[in-house]
Amino acid sequence: MWDVVVVGAGPAGTATAITLATNGWRVLLLEKQVSVTFKLGESLPPASIGLVKHFLGDLDGMDFNHTGLSKTAGNASVWTSDQIDIADFFFTTAGYGLCIDRLAFDENLRVKAADAGVTVLKGLAFKECESVDDPVLNWQLTLVSNSQKQQHHARYLVDCSGRQAVVAKHLGVDRTCEDQLFAYSQWFSLTGASDKDHFTRIEASPQGWWYSNRLPGLDDGEVKRLVVFHTDRDLPAARHASSVAGFDELLQGSNHIAPLLEEKGYRACGAIRGAPAGSQKLKRFTGDAWMAVGDAAQAYDPLSSQGIYKALDTGCQAAQMIHYALTECSGDVAGLSTDNRYIRQYENQQNQLWENYVAQRDFYYGSQPRWSDQLFWSRRRFSGRPLKH
Repeated sequence: MWDVVVVGAGPAGTATAITLATNGWRVLLLEKQVSVTFKLGESLPPASIGLVKHFLGDLDGMDFNHTGLSKTAGNASVWTSDQIDIADFFFTTAGYGLCIDRLAFDENLRVKAADAGVTVLKGLAFKECESVDDPVLNWQLTLVSNSQKQQHHARYLVDCSGRQAVVAKHLGVDRTCEDQLFAYSQWFSLTGASDKDHFTRIEASPQGWWYSNRLPGLDDGEVKRLVVFHTDRDLPAARHASSVAGFDELLQGSNHIAPLLEEKGYRACGAIRGAPAGSQKLKRFTGDAWMAVGDAAQAYDPLSSQGIYKALDTGCQAAQMIHYALTECSGDVAGLSTDNRYIRQYENQQNQLWENYVAQRDFYYGSQPRWSDQLFWSRRRFSGRPLKH
């Protein structure tokens, strides 16, 4: 029996769980996979570093490789023209940004959650939940794996299951998807040489846009670099990008990232991996004794570089609102409904975040003036908003 069960142990889930446990609540954090093997990396701007420190501790003197972090020097973007525009982080308060290896970073957050008193349960997936007639406990959850089934009870339920939003889906909450953006990624390796380039690189192309960064960590002198191509999944470029040969053909059309890889001597390694990257949100973020947080609530285009920052930040905010709501009421569903002032405040915050994000996304896509005849870009200039398709 738990005060709060958090479904999903990524950055949003661990941030929510840590904050709740720090406030004295009994928290169960669920990770459906025993061992996660693939997650795309991400870059964070200097403004996000304070939030990362809040959860992982002081980064000065920390073994960055162990935590899945590496410092970035800035952003090098080829967007409004074919010339490179440099945003140097040296002139910011922090002096650097971060590149994140999600596997190591997420695991370190889960360790921090356990240290804070959170019970972390791996290898069991959320199957269903149903409300129960109990003066305190509101939910009965069924969790399953290949070999077992468990039932747990909770006062409050938090959906941090990412873009799948499994709890919200089970509860019948619809979601809005604004585009079909998909991210196709390829790892590149370099042995016996060095890559001193610590800039996050972004390059617009006729069919979409590219992202590249050096990954944290070194294995036996091997340096790895992630290259990601973003395009709409229904476009011909997506079919090309899904194969090694097609990805390489598209990459050779880039004017800056491909020459960087060639200059350093990188070689492609592994298969092409893909992941949804479009803008989407739930039609409502809260309900009776439940709440959606992070990508489960609303997921952003990677161009915003807000994924992990949003996950950690909204996890903190959500946990504080849940803490206030649980403290104020006896635990019944009525007291924890959307009429609760704290739950309503979270809902309003999420709606405002979405409006701010859409305005920012539209501005950046709209500032790219080239290739107006290409469908990828024309969709993102339709009446000032991406064309829903």
